[in-house]
Amino acid sequence: MFRYIISLFFFTSLVFAQNSKQLRDSIIKYKDNNPSLAIEFGIEFNNLTQNQEPNSEIQNTYALMGEILLNMGLNASALDYLKQSVKIYDAIPKEERNFPNISQPPWVILNIGSIYFSNKDYDKAEEKFKEAISLFENISDKDQKFFGINTATSNLALISQTKQDYKKAEKLFRDVYERRKEFGKAEDILYSMASIVTISVLNNDDLSAQNILDAAENFYKNEIQSGNNQPLLKRNMGYMYLNMGAINQYKKQFEKAIFYLNKSEPYIEDFPFELSAIGSRLAECYLGLNNLEKAENIANKNLKVKNLSEQEKIYNYKVLENVYKAKGLNSKLLKIKDSLILISSGSSTSKILKSLNNFETEVQLANSARELNESKIRYNTYLFVLIICSIILFFSLATIRVNYNYQKEKGNRLEAEKQLISSKLDQKNRELVSKSNFILQRNEYLKKIKTKLESSESTANNLQSASYELNSVINSEKSYKDFDKMFVNVYPDFYSKLNKIAELTSTDLRLASYIKMNHTNSEIAIISGVSSRTIESQRYRLSKKLNLDKDQSLNSFLMSI
Repeated sequence: MFRYIISLFFFTSLVFAQNSKQLRDSIIKYKDNNPSLAIEFGIEFNNLTQNQEPNSEIQNTYALMGEILLNMGLNASALDYLKQSVKIYDAIPKEERNFPNISQPPWVILNIGSIYFSNKDYDKAEEKFKEAISLFENISDKDQKFFGINTATSNLALISQTKQDYKKAEKLFRDVYERRKEFGKAEDILYSMASIVTISVLNNDDLSAQNILDAAENFYKNEIQSGNNQPLLKRNMGYMYLNMGAINQYKKQFEKAIFYLNKSEPYIEDFPFELSAIGSRLAECYLGLNNLEKAENIANKNLKVKNLSEQEKIYNYKVLENVYKAKGLNSKLLKIKDSLILISSGSSTSKILKSLNNFETEVQLANSARELNESKIRYNTYLFVLIICSIILFFSLATIRVNYNYQKEKGNRLEAEKQLISSKLDQKNRELVSKSNFILQRNEYLKKIKTKLESSESTANNLQSASYELNSVINSEKSYKDFDKMFVNVYPDFYSKLNKIAELTSTDLRLASYIKMNHTNSEIAIISGVSSRTIESQRYRLSKKLNLDKDQSLNSFLMSI
């Protein structure tokens, strides 16, 4: 019997290892050309490994997910994954880490520095980039050490470039370039050349920029002829033209900018992040040339791109705002302003800054508690193997035998339906979120007006009338009914399941739906036009009706339905 259990343990472990490896390989495969699909595989990997002991594979995957989300412009989500990656790294015994002799994962620290850079906290960004360099200097892997130091140094140069210290930026870029010429890969060398071209143009050294550009084009041509088909080589050549276009746009040389932007597109066609940036800049250039029709068409086309970042959406909406203002199309102009308000209301900048501050505190605490955590992990590992494996793994073989053929057939049948259902659900969910954010934004705005009216020097009758009308709008049922319809489309069984548990009022059901949408008490209060204390009372009554225990979370219960 004991031999049977041991055999079952190793068999199940092998299946798990194979599944997790396949998922991680899929993340790496699609991270550049189909990042959304890569994120889906990442979420599946997280679900598969959530009960596993911390290890380097899990830590690296979280770091990779953070990097993908960072490239997509989803900084808040990226930061969550990067912070989790640091926590997992802390929990892994030193001898089992990728870098046993350093306290933190250097690539994660580098990417956190990039988030500081995106939020224009250049001092913190510089601190993190220098910290990453220090970490890279202490690792034994020469390739990672070389690449990491050069990448972090290039990022320091970008900070100097942003601060318009072009002399310092050029020195750092050229230092990296010389090191890469001696030891680097062709795609890295070309990337450094692109950086030098950029800083030369910004410094009004057009002759130097043209010479380096000519050298880069010859370098790229020779690499292609020698059989170098690395996608990043092609991408970095396009990146150079993209930078030229962006700088000429900045200098309001729009025709020249359009020339380079169009030239960059064939090189970047397989990289959605850079491709969306080309579209946004083309729209802005045509607006600068007062070609309103062209600018409008390109901006509308850009906004249809799947997973367009928040920043790129703002760029294109701003173009449309200026186009419709120039054309005097007030109705369209109002819609664009509403879209910008919705993006602004959902902006995650403050959350990112708060999360970054929390991260710094967490790192300090983790450093002081690391040894204790490591001892606890060793103990929990033995306990987990003894208890969980003897129980769960005993049933694994039976589960595998019963479900293998069924899951295989089901997977083939459902795969075709998955994408269609997913796209429809995503669309409905976006509509639902947009509607709830609109109600939230509208009610918050109207409450501010009400407050101003009540504190003004207007007559009592006028104030009372205005206040009554504003309350009528705030408590209007039309928006709520529209929201309810959208909610039922996304979660068709939610209300019926709740009503089977208890007899609930329309107020109870609406409160449950807002909690399901992950709104806070204050946000629900604004949407509903009541006080936060009223919402707390409603939550208490709803918990009682649902017969929840005192220690049972209402949010967790509703999220599970």
